[in-house]
Amino acid sequence: MKKIYNEDYYMYRLCNIKGIGRASVRKLVDFFGSAYNVSKADINILKKTGILNGRQIDEFAFSMKNKDNIYKYEDMIKNGCNWISINNNNYPERLHNIDDAPLGVYCRGNLPPDDRLSVAIIGSRNCSSYGRRMAYNLAESFAADNIQVISGLAAGIDAAAHRGCLASGGYTYAVLGCGTDVCYPYENLDIYKNIIKTGGVISEYPPNTRPDAWRFPERNRIISGLADIVIVVEAAQRSGAMITVDQALEQNREVMAVPGRADDICSQGCNELIKTGAMVITKPEDIWQCSAAALWKEKNKINNFINLNNLENINFEIEKNQKNLNNKKIELHTLNLDKKNIEPQLDNL
Repeated sequence: MKKIYNEDYYMYRLCNIKGIGRASVRKLVDFFGSAYNVSKADINILKKTGILNGRQIDEFAFSMKNKDNIYKYEDMIKNGCNWISINNNNYPERLHNIDDAPLGVYCRGNLPPDDRLSVAIIGSRNCSSYGRRMAYNLAESFAADNIQVISGLAAGIDAAAHRGCLASGGYTYAVLGCGTDVCYPYENLDIYKNIIKTGGVISEYPPNTRPDAWRFPERNRIISGLADIVIVVEAAQRSGAMITVDQALEQNREVMAVPGRADDICSQGCNELIKTGAMVITKPEDIWQCSAAALWKEKNKINNFINLNNLENINFEIEKNQKNLNNKKIELHTLNLDKKNIEPQLDNL
């Protein structure tokens, strides 16, 4: 395998040093100018910055000398998992615009394109058949409109949303609270495999990371961060979905909620959101109420118009070139006729 030690690689090294968190890595990169410069920094200069404590500096020095990290990076790439750092041009633009953006993401498959409308569908793991049906139908319809669907691969609403999008041949992306090589819950393995084929499985945690409970609230900021609009299908008032809603609002994302029965615990969160101003969604067409969706639709119209004009110009040029070619053929044919008429006269001289 060709060894490529670029900025992504050095950021990967920094993000996988024991005891050094995102905030410290961000400060180091800001101070030294790049992850590469941090990796090559003199330990004495590192101490003088005051960014790391003594134990962290020891861990830094050990990690930079440890060749196992090089092999882990190369094996990860070989096994189909890519690492895209925040300084990479392919890093999602939407994540650049959120607080505490991940310094990089691991991905199997693809990352969601920046130019496609992105909708997160979230909700309860212990959902009702109504909630499951709504999530599936919404995602299926969005996929038909070329809208990408973001969710978390959890049981219940997440799984239904991924399945609905896949059934319509759309693009869906799962943000995990574990490594991208860990399918959690395992019952969704078929969804996991199919997502990788057309969309992508994403995480800020390295391969082999276990799905510890504390990671899921942390990963929720990425689910909302990758979306333009967040739709809550079913959620209790105190739930992971409502944590995602809080993060979505902090990120200036638009929030929609599916109404439910007043006495249903799984709909209390949705109903409260609607009371406090969230837009109601009961059918796929309601998505166009959102300014993000309306703006995307308008941009699409403009792009289609431009593409149509470009196509017409191309067709015009093809027709013009065809006419010129035909005229050249006529001129050549005329010359050949003249040649035939002149040759007998030359023979008689």
